[in-house]
Amino acid sequence: MEIVVNSPNVKYLENVIEAKYEYQYTRAIREENKIVVIPKSENLVIRTSRKVPRLGVMLVGWGGNNGSTFTAAVIANRLGLSWPTRRGIQKANWFGSLTQAATVPLGDDVFVPFSQLLPTVHPDDIVIDGWDISNYNLYESMERAQVLEPALIQQLKPHMIGMKPRPSVYYPHFIAANQKSRADNVIEGTKLEQVERLMRDISQFKNLPMWTKSLFCGQPTPSASVISSKALMIPPKI
Repeated sequence: MEIVVNSPNVKYLENVIEAKYEYQYTRAIREENKIVVIPKSENLVIRTSRKVPRLGVMLVGWGGNNGSTFTAAVIANRLGLSWPTRRGIQKANWFGSLTQAATVPLGDDVFVPFSQLLPTVHPDDIVIDGWDISNYNLYESMERAQVLEPALIQQLKPHMIGMKPRPSVYYPHFIAANQKSRADNVIEGTKLEQVERLMRDISQFKNLPMWTKSLFCGQPTPSASVISSKALMIPPKI
């Protein structure tokens, strides 16, 4: 079902949807013993392509619990898999997904799926790649994670056993200590050589990198000086 906005601020052109939007915000200025709040606005023109592009996602930590489970969910939904559980047959679905399961009120008790508001990539069509410090393939990672039901894991095995993460950067002081034993898929060389390798990976795939880790050692994010040209020439301490 197509949604059409009947407004002088919205144009439906051949290739794009063009919308004029007034962005309102405030500035706050301290003046001696008072704070002056100044309303501001900017006129924006937002263009949305009417042709849905392909979406590739590269996951940092692809072989971890989050990365392998996300990949399994995409494939299971794409294939329409179902599997037995203690509570009966479960079918893959996107329940809990903001774009696939949520609805938006448009007015007068009319609700539409979030995904129909604008041309949107369907999650079944996402192309996945990524990096990990472990050389486990995604099937092995999925088994190690112990998140999914065994019956589903076996159905996914032929689709995930050939997926292997690209070598990743390993700095022990930025990764939980319990990950050291699985660091057998790392990029060697100086920091500059590692950055150049990551840039080549991203350029080859043309993607959106995402961080998947939920556990880390709690060290602060490195400052800009860490990635200076001088620092990049220093081999990492493993």
